Amino acid sequence: MKTMKFLAVAAALVAVAACGPKGGSVQDGADSTGVKKVVVKKASELLPSKAQKDSVSYLIGYVFGGYIKGYNFGDDLNFGKIKAGIQDVLKAKNTPGSPEFDAEFKISPKELDRLFNDYLGKRFEYVKAKNLEDGQKYIEKCLKKGFTQTESGLVYKINNPGSERKIILTDSLEVNYKGTFINGNVFDQSTPERGPLKAVLADRGLIQGWIEALPLIGEGGSITIVVPAKLAYGEQGRQGIEPNSTLVFDMDVLSVKPYIEPAKEETPEEL
Repeated sequence: MKTMKFLAVAAALVAVAACGPKGGSVQDGADSTGVKKVVVKKASELLPSKAQKDSVSYLIGYVFGGYIKGYNFGDDLNFGKIKAGIQDVLKAKNTPGSPEFDAEFKISPKELDRLFNDYLGKRFEYVKAKNLEDGQKYIEKCLKKGFTQTESGLVYKINNPGSERKIILTDSLEVNYKGTFINGNVFDQSTPERGPLKAVLADRGLIQGWIEALPLIGEGGSITIVVPAKLAYGEQGRQGIEPNSTLVFDMDVLSVKPYIEPAKEETPEEL
């Protein structure tokens, strides 16, 4: 997990809070003669309504919830401490960023980057280990149900072998597929709008699990594969896929076209 810089983001949020818009106390109007007059309102009349306050409060929670989710802090944080930190910022009397301001807090804001990165680093290692454990348990269940495992660790079940001629790396393929996590949630799939995936295995644009699995069947074939992390997206994962995730794919091969080397153009003889 790469080190992130959080202090600048936090400082920006505090600065926005310290420099928010200020409300006014007068409103321009006009009497029956068309002459403008100043209508002075009571301060209490200028406050936002309870409904506005509730809506804004909810959306502030939405903003901070997005921050928590986006950086993967988890849903088991101490929300009482989060509230206490917010209240301490609101009560702070000194200029944000000054030594006096930092001294007003129980934990120095200067520790933010170090503490956040240490915390997220541990969460990252936990997720990697947990996904490996869960993936291995899932694979063991599949093997008990009649799936086959290759030396590389790929687990598969051929639902329909398809044509006798098996797919080779240079073939051009059209494949309908559905990719799910081991909990059954779909993370990607072909659709009527997108059409089937078109690929050539030799281009290496696919995960290793696909490259190993598809040559097991032919045109018209279908296969279910369970791909361990090392044959998928590994320890880093990718957007929407956690590190060390075991993935499940159902694939139907619609067409297979052998590679045909283009004819070489004859060059005219030099005069």
